[in-house]
Parts: sequence; structure tokens; C-alpha cells
Amino acid sequence: MSQEQLFASFVLDRSQDLEIALKAEQVAEATTIQGTIRTLPGGVAFLEGIMHLRDDVIPIINLKRRLGLEPCDYGDDAKVAVVSLHHQRFGLLFDDIKEVFRAEAALISPISAALQTSDRVISSLIKLENGRRMVELLDLKHLFEQDLVDLQDQLETSRQTTVSGPPVTYARYVIFICAGQQYGVAVENAREITFCTNINDLFRTGMIEGAIELRGRTIPVLSARALLSSQSVQDGRRTEDERILVLSDDDCVIGIVVDQVVDIMSVGSDRVLPFPSGQDDNVTGLFSRPTGENVILLNIRNLICDQIDSIKSMARINSSVPDGAAKKNEATQRQQRTTHHLITENCYLIFSIGKRFAIEIKDVREIIEATGIMRIPGADGFSTGVINLRGEVVPVIDLRCFLHYQDRDDGETGRLIICSGHGKTVALQVDHIVTIYKQEQYHATPSLNPQLNDRRDTLDRLIEHFDLNGLKEHVLVINTHNLIRHHLSSEPAGEPVIHRENDHDSEPFENS
Repeated sequence: MSQEQLFASFVLDRSQDLEIALKAEQVAEATTIQGTIRTLPGGVAFLEGIMHLRDDVIPIINLKRRLGLEPCDYGDDAKVAVVSLHHQRFGLLFDDIKEVFRAEAALISPISAALQTSDRVISSLIKLENGRRMVELLDLKHLFEQDLVDLQDQLETSRQTTVSGPPVTYARYVIFICAGQQYGVAVENAREITFCTNINDLFRTGMIEGAIELRGRTIPVLSARALLSSQSVQDGRRTEDERILVLSDDDCVIGIVVDQVVDIMSVGSDRVLPFPSGQDDNVTGLFSRPTGENVILLNIRNLICDQIDSIKSMARINSSVPDGAAKKNEATQRQQRTTHHLITENCYLIFSIGKRFAIEIKDVREIIEATGIMRIPGADGFSTGVINLRGEVVPVIDLRCFLHYQDRDDGETGRLIICSGHGKTVALQVDHIVTIYKQEQYHATPSLNPQLNDRRDTLDRLIEHFDLNGLKEHVLVINTHNLIRHHLSSEPAGEPVIHRENDHDSEPFENS
């Protein structure tokens, strides 16, 4: 029996029905376009640009232009085959992914050198389906000119030198939008996130929009637009996405009105670009998100330095705590902050899977788009996929399936909430992130309906959530530690019971 070889094939041009194959071992992965392909000034003609792929930046090659095809553009649904050449990763643009197939050596016909130029990018033809289908085999060794290959060797040497440098550390940031620009503040500086409905404008002056009462303390609220972009304070009209982000640093606590809270992200130290020395003491650096947006990381202490006297003065107005007690409380709070991040204290991340649920924010590592999920062959139930999270294989828990709700019918994949517990990391797949909510009291869960009763160990409490209109809603809190400990390692056999969301028994409680 002839020895078979494994190939991955791609549609290079739909209009011409042109199919290109690569040796399967050369293809690291095939994916959709991640974010935006950025043009690289001065690049060779067939270099489409560069693209962020997780923690790496890879050059993207326009194969149509490289092979002299017309037209040479790609649609929004184009695919990228990530290949490795001379220890450097590249992305090859294709119209679509075709298949992976095996072919015997007898079916592979080398193209005679007499019929080719010195280019020799296409080295052979693979005859399939008794010759009715012809696939062209791409030879990566001839994709670039020799001087470009030498350049990639230099890049690899440089990258190896970088790898041997300081270890990469990760820090968490709350990302928000102000006047179209994304900013990040360290999680340890973020105390909580709340709605803009209770701002008292009695203290309105300059960039200060007013104050809010937060558990017996008056917190001044500044306009992020005025603080960060020199725009004037708004006239009091609010959008649905606006939030107050309460920030703290030592004894100073302020709130800033932001246009929208976007994410909580873990960022590696190797991705943070420093600002020029002395250029701006109000920022600690800048990093680019995989989707292409630049995020400015703020230095909260320096940013509010010019306002510190008026902020401290305002914080004492209407305070029900005597000065001596206030100093004692502040000392106690500083001691507590050495062991706890304020944003994790009694804070919940509220999300939707058709109905709203919550998890404690202290269990959340980060929130990412639900892309790159790989299905486990033969798996069924609520844990059928995994993702590659910076070199760690993380199981994906479909919370709709876990809680016996129907699959989404809109084709969207939603978001992944990365959580940790008991030495394991999991990704919880949800529809939408609703908000981050501070709630110091919780209640024991009452009797659950039959749909959720077998998940009682993971739904052991509920909180009261007040939305933007002041309407109260009971939200069940998912105990991620019990989910990992009791359900991840051995999932019950059989198909889950699916309940339609418009059925009477789809309410989470029997008596609510």
C-alpha cells in the first residue's frame, strides 16, 4: 500500500474554483480574521498587513496578489491559515476553508521545472476523485525571496533574545470608554461600578458633576470627559450605558462618570508600551487590544493630584462619621486593602443567558469574546469544548445547557467569563454581560423549579438587583466553586432536560 500524506485544503478564489493545499503539519491553525489587519508601511506588495492573534502579532500574506491573480481582494468572511516557516508564524489569506484529506504519493504529480518560472510557489498537482478534482500544492519554501527568509531568521533571533528576558506578569484592568477612547484602571483602584441615577448636583462645580451617598459617605463625582479629554461637563442628560466608576487610592475615594464600562481584562506586562519619560505622569502605559483599539492605562493618584484638596474637602460634607472615627475607619480600610481588592468585596458580575444570573466578581479572571472554541470529539452535555488561553487548555461550560435552557437561535456565540477555583480554570459561556453590581446583602435561595433543582448546589444564594429604572429583580448567584468541584469532572449521563423559556415553569423559583 502506498504511503499516504495528510493535507489541508483551502479555497483561494471562489470565482475560479481554485483550491490550494498545504501539508497538514505546516498548518498550525485556521481561523477567521481577528480584529483588523493593519497595513504595514513599506511592506512588500503581497503583504496585506499585520494581525493580532491572541498574544502574538503575525504578518498576513495576500496569496492572490502573491500568485498574480485578479482581482486580489478578500471578503469580510475570509479565513487565515496560520503556518510556520523558518521558526516564524505567518497568516495566509483564503476565501474559505475546504477540508483535510489524505492522498497517496501516486496521486501527487510534480510540475516540471520546464513549465515554471524560477518562482515555483506551486510545486505539484494532487489528483482527486479520479482526476475530476485538481488541487494545487503550495510550497512554502518558495513563498518568499531569500532575503526575506534571512530577515525572518533575524526576527526569530531577536524574539528568542526577548523570551530570555524578564518573565511576563499579568495584571487585571477595568476597561471603560470616554469620548470614544478606551482607558484602563487597575482592578485594585476600582472600588465598584454603579448607575448615574443618584448624583446630587448641589456640589456641581467645574469638572465635578456632583456627589453620591455611598454607605454613609459622600463621594464626589467627576466628569471623565472633562478630566480626560477637556470636554465640558454634560448637562445632566444620561445615556443607558453611562456608569459611575468609583475609584480609590489610599484615603482618596472619587467617582467618575464614564460613557461605558467595557471589560475586565488580564494584560501581560510584555504587551504594555511605556510612554516617553516625562511625557505624561497621568498614565502608566498603553496596550493594543486584539480587536485593534488602543487602551491608555491611567495612574489614578497622579491624575487626581490637582483636585485632591477639593475632593477631600467635599468628601467631609454631610458625613455622618466624626473626624476621629473617620480616621480610624480609614486606617482599618487601608489595612483591609492589603489583603482584598475593593472591587471584589460584595460585588457581582451580572450576565444574561435568556434570564439574568450573577457570579461573584472575585472569582472572575477576565471576560473575552467566545471565539476559538474547539469542540471535543464525541463529547456531549454542557462541557463539549475547550479554548487555548495563552497556552492553557481551558474547558468551556455552556451555561444555557448546564441550567437546561434552550440554545440561542440568533447564531451569536456570546462571551466567555474566565473563572478559577480548586486549582482549575474554566470558561463560562454566556449571552451578554449586563453590569457589575455592588450588593452587600444576599439571601438563601428559596425552592427552585424542577428545571433548576438538580443544580441547587450551584445556586445557593440570590441578590436583589435594581436596574437603571429602579426596578427590583431577584437574581440567582452561581457558585462557581461548586460547579467546578461537583460537575466539571464527571457530568451526569444522558441528555439534559430542555425547557422552553416561555413555559410556565421557566421561572427560577417555584414561589417568587
